[in-house]
Amino acid sequence: MESPRLKAHFHVDVVDGERVFLFAEGKDFLVPGKAAVAVLPYLDGRRTVSEIVQELAGTLPFTTVLATLRRYEAAGHLAEGRPDLPQEVLAYWDALNVDPTAVTAGAPVTVSSAEGVDPAPVMDALAALGLTVRSGPIDEVPAEGVSVVLVDDYLDRALEHRNTLQLAAGRPWLLAKPGGVTTWLGPFFDPDHTGCWSCLEQRLSGNRQLERYLASKRGERVPFNPARARTAAGPTALSGMLASEIARIVATGEPGAVCGTLVTLDMSTLETARHFLVRQPQCPSCGVPVERNPKIVLAPRQASHTTDGGYRVDRPQQTLDRLQKHISPLLGAITKLMPIGDEANGLTYSYAAGHNFAMVNDSMDLLRRNLRGQSGGKGRSEIQAKVSAVCEAIERYSGVWRGDEPVVRAAYADLDPVTAVHPDRLLLFSDEQRAGRAEWNADPAHRLQLVPDPFEETVPFDWSRAWSLTRDEERLVPAAYAWYGHPDLNEHFFCIGDSNGSAAGNTLEEAILQGLCELVERDSVALWWYNRARVRGFDLDSLNDPYVGELRAFYDGMDRDLWMLDLTTDLGMPVYAALSRRRHEVEDIMVGFGAHPDSRIAAFRALTELNQFLPTIEGRDEQGNTRYRADDPGLLEWCKKAKIASEPWLLPHPDLAPATVGAPAPNELAAVVQGCVDTIAEAGSEVIVVDQTRPDLELNVVKVMAPGLRHFWRRLGPGRIYDTPVKLGWVDRPTPQEEINSWNVFF
Repeated sequence: MESPRLKAHFHVDVVDGERVFLFAEGKDFLVPGKAAVAVLPYLDGRRTVSEIVQELAGTLPFTTVLATLRRYEAAGHLAEGRPDLPQEVLAYWDALNVDPTAVTAGAPVTVSSAEGVDPAPVMDALAALGLTVRSGPIDEVPAEGVSVVLVDDYLDRALEHRNTLQLAAGRPWLLAKPGGVTTWLGPFFDPDHTGCWSCLEQRLSGNRQLERYLASKRGERVPFNPARARTAAGPTALSGMLASEIARIVATGEPGAVCGTLVTLDMSTLETARHFLVRQPQCPSCGVPVERNPKIVLAPRQASHTTDGGYRVDRPQQTLDRLQKHISPLLGAITKLMPIGDEANGLTYSYAAGHNFAMVNDSMDLLRRNLRGQSGGKGRSEIQAKVSAVCEAIERYSGVWRGDEPVVRAAYADLDPVTAVHPDRLLLFSDEQRAGRAEWNADPAHRLQLVPDPFEETVPFDWSRAWSLTRDEERLVPAAYAWYGHPDLNEHFFCIGDSNGSAAGNTLEEAILQGLCELVERDSVALWWYNRARVRGFDLDSLNDPYVGELRAFYDGMDRDLWMLDLTTDLGMPVYAALSRRRHEVEDIMVGFGAHPDSRIAAFRALTELNQFLPTIEGRDEQGNTRYRADDPGLLEWCKKAKIASEPWLLPHPDLAPATVGAPAPNELAAVVQGCVDTIAEAGSEVIVVDQTRPDLELNVVKVMAPGLRHFWRRLGPGRIYDTPVKLGWVDRPTPQEEINSWNVFF
């Protein structure tokens, strides 16, 4: 160091002539010794080291002076020289450990602004820090320095062109929004480190559900809505933060705290939030097209976490830490994560994760559902419930059709029927349901049980490439069935895209197993429910877990009974139903289900799913009547009218001994998956998988299908729903369609 200077942000106090105290905004230091006190007055940045040594020659040996200076420097208390800056500005940069001369001598900063946005506050703030500031048009990239672009809405279409220019030039830039009640700073887009504006636009636009709907009604593609609120406070606050961040970038060459990050400041609450921009490898602007190979090869994976109802490769906390960046109301695939109901009891943990489907068609009903749409998560622990909700939200997000998925466009009549799967084999509606669909679909109570139109085999549709784990070969399935919101359904309502068999996991094998569990669970539920079959119970005591006793006491305290049924079928996988009724005239019967190769995990999944429904029916009015947190007509009718006395099939069969917990399942995921595939093949079906994993999300997502297995929604075509309960001994004869349970599954 040539001309040392004590950093300007320090307060200095000397005690007893031999102790120097330095303190500044929570940072306190002690430099002991008379030499430290003697050197202190000369640390002004205007004297060289030699000059300091000479001036202290009669007081201290030169070796002592040099050693003292080195001690100050090693502790980080010194800076070089005395720049021509106001003392408070110098103190700011010293506090940040930034060389102020690098700021003042650095590259110029060019500020561009959209129409109606005043750049003056930002430019003034930059100049006050000693930066060289220029103005420039929004449709040009400066040849040197750092670029700042100011807009009133991050979906301003001018940014699309600017993004293209920035990427072509390979230069970084920073985006900011001074207006509105909430000001936005960042992200700083760096082609070498972050996603681009197109990555941001895809997420931000998708999270503006109402605006997207209204924009589509106006014939517009993007929901561009500039902020109307304007006060001096927002631009002033933003300008200061932006200027200091840009100055740091200029001085250090480092991307800074807003590199790939949007920081928002709510002027009404003074709360700040950070929103991470996730780089999308498949982005059409900054990424490369993703080749989707449908082939699936199962790899050996160990499920090391097998407690609390989980069967996962990673611990729940590891998974949540990895996915946390995807939770944001602005830039997230998940908009929010929040608890449902009362967690204080320490037993019934339930979380909801908000998600969107990016408006897949012009539907007011879909808009209403999406605006309040959320994915549910449950578990024996808070972290398990959180991860469950987050993974389900990413699963739903990944299953939305976006137009970049590989498909074959053809009529079914022109495809090889050995390769293409006819949608009727997946949907399994009866002829009678098809014939009466107009009247059925008109009833709002049937909105989850809609019956589609007949499939037109001569009309070209999109077919998604899938893989048969049973036959180890490629299959084609209707894209409108495999993905949410496929445009084929705008013209031909031949199927319904739903979540049956959709699942997420830390690995592909983990996701496929979860999808298989859901398929088997819903098939078992359908066989039991629609036949009103009397099945054996499940012995909760066989779980030998204190949680069971605590849960029983909890339900008893709510004046509710708790019991379980064994719904396991010829598919071999343990499937259980957990049920609870209120001891009241209105019984509010709730049902939860669980399926898994490990019977213990299946049982706890059923119990935690039952817990997940409790917030819906636990509220009471002054008369003790249920205050429902739901508006679905089917659910409300069931809660108010269904009674155990008239629905005895909800109780365990009185003449059958209850099932008990079995041996643990093996921990090798691929082997467990293959075992499930083989068992389903023995039952006459095959397992087909569409890999829906998005490269920008750190979670594997699949859509698993097994033609012939039943959905638990009302699908009454011929097959397992009539034949299998007889083979299992649940019923004496196939139930005629007219005698099928009139209650729809309400969840």
